[in-house]
Amino acid sequence: MFLRKSLSLLAALLTFASLYAQPYERRSGEMLVQLQPEASPATVLYRLAAAQPVEAALTWKKVVAPDWHIYLLGFDESATNAEALLESARRHPDIVAAQWNHRVEERATFPNDPDWGRQTGLVLIGMPDAWDIATGGLTLNGDTIVVAILEKGALRTHPDVAPNYWFNRQEIPNNGLDDDGNGYVDDFRGWNPRRNSDDPGTPGFHGTAVNAIIGAKGNNGIGVSGINWNVRLMNLADITYEDEIVGGYQYAARMRRLYNETNGAKGAFVVVTNASFGIDKAWPKDFPLWCAVYDSLGKVGILSVGATSNTNTNVDIVGDMPSTCPSEYLIIVNNVDQFAGRKITETGYGRTYVDLGAPGDGTYTARSDGNNPTYGVFNGTSAATPHVTGAIAFLYSLPCSNFTGDALTNPVACARRVRDVLLESVAPEPTLANITTTGGRLNVANAVRRVQELCNGSPTGPLEILWVRPNPVTDEIQVRLQAPSYSTYQVRIFNMLGQQLLEDTFTPEPFGNSIWKRQLADLPRGVYSLSFGRNDAWRSVKFIKK
Repeated sequence: MFLRKSLSLLAALLTFASLYAQPYERRSGEMLVQLQPEASPATVLYRLAAAQPVEAALTWKKVVAPDWHIYLLGFDESATNAEALLESARRHPDIVAAQWNHRVEERATFPNDPDWGRQTGLVLIGMPDAWDIATGGLTLNGDTIVVAILEKGALRTHPDVAPNYWFNRQEIPNNGLDDDGNGYVDDFRGWNPRRNSDDPGTPGFHGTAVNAIIGAKGNNGIGVSGINWNVRLMNLADITYEDEIVGGYQYAARMRRLYNETNGAKGAFVVVTNASFGIDKAWPKDFPLWCAVYDSLGKVGILSVGATSNTNTNVDIVGDMPSTCPSEYLIIVNNVDQFAGRKITETGYGRTYVDLGAPGDGTYTARSDGNNPTYGVFNGTSAATPHVTGAIAFLYSLPCSNFTGDALTNPVACARRVRDVLLESVAPEPTLANITTTGGRLNVANAVRRVQELCNGSPTGPLEILWVRPNPVTDEIQVRLQAPSYSTYQVRIFNMLGQQLLEDTFTPEPFGNSIWKRQLADLPRGVYSLSFGRNDAWRSVKFIKK
């Protein structure tokens, strides 16, 4: 399991970042507030307003995410000290978190050659081989796979993308009723959290291109193909400010939860979200509600994919949103070239927070010019990210019941399994070594082969200790183990004098996480050896206890 986020490291980085904080663009007179579940919004508002001038006119502008108790507080910024109001909100006992309503920017660079490359990126990640096994769209159990895409808008009439857009078939459009009982009225075409309707937003080349990379209709004799020939693209539109981000994510989470609870009768089988936007040099301490949604999505079985910066910076040091959000359900992508898969110069990196590379610059795909469907080149991490998003959706379509057959009954474990297979199947790339968590780039063909091996009950691989985290260890050690059979193995820890201090057993499981964990808080400081194996086959690795 790729737990990249060490709390101690995060704390250190946030302390460093606080010394160099920058004013992110935000909407004046608006604050996002998350209340305690039992708190009364009216009482909280009354107490906040009592400490402010009457002219400040505090009011709840809207409920952003009712399931998560997140509200948008409005106030007249000219009549009060905004920073003091923010600090007052953060100290309120009934408020979990409070922050400004920040603005995000799309992470695309402008095309430089409209005919360059065509779809060489799909060859780089092995889609021709993967398509021999599946082409996306449905799980083996018949669930329709849905991808939630947060964008300003896309051209829904583009002939290469229109066939794959998602519709809420349980909702009767434009009748003013919540027909499916999901808490949203007339959400037939998806959801627009700004307009509180299913308005698809303003068609834009950015949104159209992102949708097309994930799921342009394949094998239809026109234009281009997406990673998935058939998949459903959920439209979450007019996403610019954080209240819209949180509101869009909640819609996806609620639809997946409803799908899980009704065994597919209502809702949508959303497996992944795509965010090709972000904020440079930003840290989670200023965006607690945005970061929190990724764990909330993960709890219903949804992975999320985000774009890192389009600058040649180490986001571990300078910060980035959403790259530095501490969630195991969030995968962060940087940009590699279409041919050799090398890191593009102008893309972010970080051994702690950036997971893998994917083809970005030079991606040839469907686009739009206003309401006119076109084709052309799309660049940046905005293009790289939907390659990974599309790959996750594709993996759910593989014909292996053991792989995703428990997606409704055990959605969290299933999502983690898909994530692990994707990240462990990267193609090693020297230009990404030691500057990403995996040291590689997306390779869907490798992931398909791994699923085939596991599905057929083949051994998981040779006896190996794949990694030890963290190292040095403070309290809990986590070790990723690999074995050639599903028999029981021993795990032993020795000091440097050769004295055995601990022994445990470990049994690999098909599609299991294969991670051994142990609390070592009572172990004295020093250097130790961990051994894994049985009979006469053993592997060892050293680690430090601090």
